[in-house]
Amino acid sequence: MGKRKILIVDDEVDITDTLSFMLQARNFDVITANNGQDGLAKVKKEHPDLVILDISMPEMDGYNVCNKLRQDKDTKNIPIIMLTAKGETEAVIKSYESGANDYVVKPFNLSTLISRINNCLMN
Repeated sequence: MGKRKILIVDDEVDITDTLSFMLQARNFDVITANNGQDGLAKVKKEHPDLVILDISMPEMDGYNVCNKLRQDKDTKNIPIIMLTAKGETEAVIKSYESGANDYVVKPFNLSTLISRINNCLMN
């Protein structure tokens, strides 16, 4: 199997740049988007194996992106990990209700995130 492709959707460029570097160093192909609309377009164009999605973004938040991906027959089975600063129980529940497969709070531990990515890709 070739490299697995991960799409990172986050409006914080520092997060997308840092996470891209870390994942590429672990042999993943990485694509980034800085808002929800761009993220949806890139999912359609790039067909990632997994999406890492922030909740708090301008224009379209991560919950809406997640819902739209789950409602589309072409994207409904792509694993989604919410990576967000929101640690409140309500945000976690809403993420899972929106269709997320996993939830990681920023600041994150890289080893934990890699483990969660690998777990989602195996299921």
